[in-house]
Amino acid sequence: MTRSPRDFRVSSDLPAAAGDRGHRPDCLAAAHQLHGYLVAAHWTPDGVLAGPDPGIRFNARVGRFAKSYSRRLPWTDDLVYLQAQGYWILDNWLLHDATSQDRYEQLAVRTSESVLGLQHDDGHWAYPNPEWSGRVATVEGCFAALGLLESYARTGRTEFLDGATRWHSYLRGAIGFRSQPRAGMLAVNYFAHSPGNGGGVPNNSTLLLWTAARLAEVTGDQDFLREAPDMLRWLEHVQQPDGELPYAVGAHAGRTRVHFLCYQYNAFEFMDLVHYHRITGDPGALPVLEGLAAYLTGGLVGGTARYDCTHLKPEVAYYATAVARALSQAHGLGMADGSAEVAAAYRRTLAHQEADGSFAFHSRNNYRFLTDRRSYPRYLSMMLHHLLLEGLGPREGTP
Repeated sequence: MTRSPRDFRVSSDLPAAAGDRGHRPDCLAAAHQLHGYLVAAHWTPDGVLAGPDPGIRFNARVGRFAKSYSRRLPWTDDLVYLQAQGYWILDNWLLHDATSQDRYEQLAVRTSESVLGLQHDDGHWAYPNPEWSGRVATVEGCFAALGLLESYARTGRTEFLDGATRWHSYLRGAIGFRSQPRAGMLAVNYFAHSPGNGGGVPNNSTLLLWTAARLAEVTGDQDFLREAPDMLRWLEHVQQPDGELPYAVGAHAGRTRVHFLCYQYNAFEFMDLVHYHRITGDPGALPVLEGLAAYLTGGLVGGTARYDCTHLKPEVAYYATAVARALSQAHGLGMADGSAEVAAAYRRTLAHQEADGSFAFHSRNNYRFLTDRRSYPRYLSMMLHHLLLEGLGPREGTP
């Protein structure tokens, strides 16, 4: 039987455990408020979410706080991250499913068209932050592709599929994979055409596994999964005894960095692999997922997400929803039981939502006393995604 693109619409999640649905009913209302805020504050006539970003290097360490404490000044640092657009596209399709309102479909399609307009002829997207000018990052391209694939699955417009497949061809040809010391193991590189391109950063490989699985799902071409078994073997090999995936393994001048923003990175890696396993059914993902679930049970304390393995603070708003969402999935899969901690994290997060739908802070207790109150669309679109999935619960068509 021939299947139409609409047969491959993304399912929101694996089924939650019995009795789990609806115990955090405020998440959906909070998501609607946050969506309205993003439209009002960050949606542009160009069809993209644009706004400031914590960035990297000096801005991440110092500059963003100076800007936060002088928000009345006309800072001109708006950026268009493809990661934000990818989440935004997925979010609007989820809202369209939940409400059947055309405006959400229109937003998703318009953003997808804009993402295509930003793509270069060879399939890549440039990194938006001027501090990394000229680089092409795996993460940015994968999120652009995921958004385009979702819009292809909903509309059947082949230009969206073409954009995603061109990105994957570019990734294989220009970004590539780093062979690991043991045979049969691969890790995707962080950047294109860069000698220090970080071929040992697990979160890049988990995201590519989700992207490749989605490409295989909508096209029926299993060749997109060619590197998947070797990437999974590498992830299992580098996973720590407590289940944590290190931030980087021999990625920069041969150096390994185990701990860096530990729980939020591992939460996203868990969610990536849940998508991969849901689509492919590959049992090779289960050992890594089980280890991650065990590790993440220690990630929430008093409704906040730990900053890393040794520090509770600073408190970062989107870390809490990411870890809570991953633990909620782990509970639904029977891998962990963190229900009380998850509920506390959502209650604390929603307590900081403002009347306009924004959140009171991005991070606080930085350097013990600094707070960053700027509005960052990249991270707010992630929070929107997690709130939507938690609020919607299992949906019709979820396997």
